[in-house]
Amino acid sequence: MSNSVHLGLSQKLTQSLKMTPEMQLAIKILQLNSIELKNQITEILETNPLIELDETKASSEDMSIDKLTEGEKSPLQTSTQDSAENGREDFEVDWQKYIEDSESSDFKVGSGVSGADEETSYENYVSKKDNSREHLLKQLPELNLNTTEQKVGEYLIGLVDRNGYIRFTDAQIADQLKIDGEFIGKVRKLLQELEPVGVAAYDLRECLLIQALADGYSNDAVTEVINNYLEEVANNKVLNIAKNSGYDIADIQAAIEIIKGFNPKPGAAFPSVSGEEVYVTPEVFIEKVDGEYVVSLNERDLPVLRINNLYKEAIKNKDLAEKKTYEFIKAKLDAAQSFLKYIDKRKETILNVTKAICEVQKDFFEYGILHLKPLTLQDVANKAGVHESTVSRATSGKFAQTPRGLLELKFFFSGAANTGDGEDVSTMAVKKRIQDLIKGENPKKPLSDNSIVELLKKDGIILARRTVAKYRDELNIPGSSARKGV
Repeated sequence: MSNSVHLGLSQKLTQSLKMTPEMQLAIKILQLNSIELKNQITEILETNPLIELDETKASSEDMSIDKLTEGEKSPLQTSTQDSAENGREDFEVDWQKYIEDSESSDFKVGSGVSGADEETSYENYVSKKDNSREHLLKQLPELNLNTTEQKVGEYLIGLVDRNGYIRFTDAQIADQLKIDGEFIGKVRKLLQELEPVGVAAYDLRECLLIQALADGYSNDAVTEVINNYLEEVANNKVLNIAKNSGYDIADIQAAIEIIKGFNPKPGAAFPSVSGEEVYVTPEVFIEKVDGEYVVSLNERDLPVLRINNLYKEAIKNKDLAEKKTYEFIKAKLDAAQSFLKYIDKRKETILNVTKAICEVQKDFFEYGILHLKPLTLQDVANKAGVHESTVSRATSGKFAQTPRGLLELKFFFSGAANTGDGEDVSTMAVKKRIQDLIKGENPKKPLSDNSIVELLKKDGIILARRTVAKYRDELNIPGSSARKGV
């Protein structure tokens, strides 16, 4: 009986790490993007009377990015302990120390550094939650793209506007990324296979045509009207359409009814939770100045905050104040100090992380997407002197305005091809080199995988034959025997 009892019992030791409220606050603030932080500041202003807006404009000294780049911190150290922690019933609190600490600093955040021309708008409309961009990114793996196509696909999805369109031509995008325009067109066509149907189109005509083809309409009245007579449809010129198209009126009317059933704004199928759209703004600007790429914070939309001096004046004579008043102000002051401190820390972290990314990806900004280098969260963490999880939080959902457009910071992370010379090479760059070698080969004597291995060696890229074969397959390039005479 006792044996069965013992068998039915088990001991399980567990250990859990409990985060302090301060740690939770620090993580929460770091994870916020600019829009969310602004909303959080609004909430704090409504709930904490110890924090107020600084209505005076920041001085030129305050607006200098040098302060931020040097990681200057506000002296926001709590100088007292809660009496309850000491097991005391009195409430002896060194309020004068609070006052002295607060008077030694303006407790200001939000320097107002814009890093960009005031007249330039860098804002893109996207939904706050479950937006079309996120929806498309989740589907991207289903297309089984190679590394280059994957990165270009991510870039194109970043260009999708609130209605689901990419309003840039393939040539414009190709010029921006320094890559072949036909390749851009190929990837964009692949994106058009995703849901919602009609997404990633250049204009209304293409959007409707994608939907028509998806529903099985081809070389008929529906596609004829979409391709050539949308303006006439808008002006209700059915007779003109029938006369010029060769289709009878009944066919044209039926086609128009079908077209009216298509969605002219496929991106609008994914509204935010609130049903309203919000702005996504860059957290940082990456600009080329005197031949060097400079990172600066975007703080033009963030209010400048400070500790409310009226409350500090009110507590100078603690004998006149009640215990509850002291306790209330102490709690609010502690909260205010922590909030301001971690906003400063957020700025410092995002700036340092972005600088680390920029240092590695300089060639991308200079020459285009094929020069995007392999980069991991741990790589950036080592450069920035923070934990890998901190890098993840600092980059998630945050954007940078770059010479290559508005890009999410997560965009800059990519895989690597291991080489024998001790230096990693972006798989994207390796595949492009393989693609170029095959493109320039003699069709009568195509390059074998072993030959490609030897040619790559001359470029300092040392790969196994099976790796070359794998990359070639991912590029949808057949073997040498199948390419002979092509």
